[in-house]
Amino acid sequence: MNAKSVEKEKELTTVQTQKVELADAHCHLDLIKDHSLVLQAVNGGVLTIVTDGIDILTSRVAVKIAAVDEHVFAAIGIDPENALKMEISHARNNLLHAAKELGDMVGANRGNIVAIGEIGLDYMKAKSEAEKEKQRKVFNAMIELALELNLPVSVHSRGAMEEVLETLRSRSVKRAHLHFFEGNLQQAKEAERLGYMISIPPLSSAKRAEVIKDIAIDRLMVESDSPVVGESPLSVRKAVEMVAEAKRISVERAAEQLVANTKRFFNIQPKRSFMRM
Repeated sequence: MNAKSVEKEKELTTVQTQKVELADAHCHLDLIKDHSLVLQAVNGGVLTIVTDGIDILTSRVAVKIAAVDEHVFAAIGIDPENALKMEISHARNNLLHAAKELGDMVGANRGNIVAIGEIGLDYMKAKSEAEKEKQRKVFNAMIELALELNLPVSVHSRGAMEEVLETLRSRSVKRAHLHFFEGNLQQAKEAERLGYMISIPPLSSAKRAEVIKDIAIDRLMVESDSPVVGESPLSVRKAVEMVAEAKRISVERAAEQLVANTKRFFNIQPKRSFMRM
């Protein structure tokens, strides 16, 4: 191994040997049953964690977790899979009722809730046109809520990237986080043009490396999507390393920029109840 290779190897393992500050832009802490994994992530440098709800119940849980942990912030919403379960016209579970409850959560928890998400479209789950239309109705209702509350959106877009981008553009959404980005470079460039954030999960691929390389680093965030993809928020380490490698910069520099991007996008501020004197 030559000198350059040795230096590169050291660079890519820095995040594992030193406590570099990290941020996880998207995970589901309600699904992590072993709380020690979350503590390990914080001790490992993940000092900013955004945990997402996918329905009313998990949104409530996300808010509860954020209320007792200074490092955790909540995103609340109804994701496309749960949108399919909603009886839109049923009085006890209709869209207006759900949107009102989510809005009330924000009103009571400003500072802990930083986005409306996880929301969006998933045409791997929606098989019929009727199911796609139900997802569209819920997605648009969640966007409307975010616009009313002046909050960014965290968006799921599996199998529906073009429609997601068009919907966000047509609704004049200014702050959107494209969670677990799976689009192509052209779609990434359009997202960049619109000022949206592209989120990199800890899964490498040639297509994802191309996107990271060609998109400005200030448009990128990283996520663990744990425990669905990563084991815990600490899994963002791999995503940070992917960004560092594609951008040919140090892990420390990549981590610093990605943390700054995450705090800026979600407008994350230190929680007053946890501030040290």
